Amino acid sequence: MSFANIFCWQDSYHSQIALWNGFLLIRFTTDCGNTAYMQPIGGEPSADIINALAADAALQGEPLRLFGLNEQWQNELRRLYPDSFAISYSAANSDYIYLSADLAQLPGRRYQPKRNHINRFVSRYSYRFEAITPSTIDHCRELNALWCDQRKGVCDRGEQAALHRALDNFTALPLEGWILYVDDRPCAFTIGSAVNHDTFCIHIEKIDTSFEGAGAMINNLVATELQHRFKYINREDDLGIEGLRRAKQSYYPVELLKKHSALQLSTSERQMIALWSEVFGDEQQDIEDFFVRLYDPALTFTHSIDNQTVAMLHIIPLQSETENIAYIYAVATKEQFRGRGIASALLTSALRTIEQGRFHRAMLIPANQTSAKFYERFGFRATGELFNSFHFDIDYYLGTGNSEQDFVMVRNIY
Repeated sequence: MSFANIFCWQDSYHSQIALWNGFLLIRFTTDCGNTAYMQPIGGEPSADIINALAADAALQGEPLRLFGLNEQWQNELRRLYPDSFAISYSAANSDYIYLSADLAQLPGRRYQPKRNHINRFVSRYSYRFEAITPSTIDHCRELNALWCDQRKGVCDRGEQAALHRALDNFTALPLEGWILYVDDRPCAFTIGSAVNHDTFCIHIEKIDTSFEGAGAMINNLVATELQHRFKYINREDDLGIEGLRRAKQSYYPVELLKKHSALQLSTSERQMIALWSEVFGDEQQDIEDFFVRLYDPALTFTHSIDNQTVAMLHIIPLQSETENIAYIYAVATKEQFRGRGIASALLTSALRTIEQGRFHRAMLIPANQTSAKFYERFGFRATGELFNSFHFDIDYYLGTGNSEQDFVMVRNIY
């Protein structure tokens, strides 16, 4: 985490900074519009700082959500508040940390493919490499526009806003960056900043892929510039994008910096987790992953008796290439309360909500034939398609645990 990153992504996350008892605190808005906090900076984890953040979150009318927690903080959170937080780790959020000397020198057989890419680039092109200056910032804008054109204009708005904010404030932040030219034409640029005395973080990198080896070349040249000032280079996370993951792994990081996320649980939510475990027998971590990553109180339906949650149903919005899907998940009723029409009432309410939303279809996976017959009463029909034949951008497994038998049932909405 650096000030440059916080500032550049301001349009997306609306970050606010405060000092409290020696801690630097960062409050921001998630992609889902929820208030959240980064791991406090500047001190050891304690009940005092956690309680202060929880109180601030309560003033926003929300539970405490914490992001970017290292191992020490997540362990202390579990010790200080047992069963009060759901905590999740996703590999997609881990930062890739490299030895700058490795990226600069590319030693040994495992880096031979990278050296081959660089050698082909050097033999094929007349190039030059130089630091970004105020007079060359527009060259970065030109290359970024070309990069978007190569993707037919499909560019992340938040990332583009962050890039332009970085270029607009390049000197003031301050940032460092470099441009790679071929015959006076920019073909790659990299922008980053120092995180601390021994680590430099790469925030932005754009490459014209029509120049073979440009990516390997600028990576190597930037590392060569940095290796005598910084021991490590942080190339941030892979966002769960498979191609980006392969590319970052191919440079052999010395560490994947784990970042945990946590959600403060209400009494009702703790009861739902207990119900989930009782009915499905899933691992505690799998359940907590769901609550941190996908759980939405507005799309959760429960039934309580004597202040105890005895049934639940969750809706997860999913998006395919052609339609919006409401996925019905974790429908559960305590055994002693089955046969009373509770699940039917929850499903009726859920379908009413789905029909009022912008969904094309409702989808689910029945646990067994008895469940399938139950869902048929509500208009669901088996399609003969396996759930894994659909491709959703989601960092959570939504099947039953047997992908070869996860046949979906759907109900068309419109």
